[in-house]
Amino acid sequence: MLSCTDAAPLIAVRADGSLLDEAAGARLDEHLAGCDGCRRALSDQQSVAAMLRARPLDPVSPQFAARLAERLDGRPGVLDLADWRVWTVRLAPVAAVLLLAASLLAGGAPAPLSLEEWAVSNAGSSSAASLLWDSEVTTDVVLETMVTGAGEASGGPGDVR
Repeated sequence: MLSCTDAAPLIAVRADGSLLDEAAGARLDEHLAGCDGCRRALSDQQSVAAMLRARPLDPVSPQFAARLAERLDGRPGVLDLADWRVWTVRLAPVAAVLLLAASLLAGGAPAPLSLEEWAVSNAGSSSAASLLWDSEVTTDVVLETMVTGAGEASGGPGDVR
């Protein structure tokens, strides 16, 4: 005997008005005799099919029919080559491999510096960041260096204006 899940496709075929082969029809009839839910499903589907057949046909423009037929045929058009979704999916693994190879060949990022190491490495520089570590530099010089980038050149760390 059929289960309701196995009977569902056969119910759809029968509701559409198509004929089932003899064995499938007999199995469906046997199931319908004992299953009230599937009998209701068959009746509902037959009612919907009858209503759809009774509706007048809407005219379809020839242009729409041609576009639909072309899409359903599955023939790729010129615009299919420019479909970014297809290229994105196809090129994502290639991009991942190139990124991995570039990171392996680059040798990784340099080790991070501690605050003390950074201060020592920038001590000879005239940048505003290095001037912050010098206790003899006035705030005016630091501000001038930050604004103009030339604080040391205009008078040195002891310059007070």
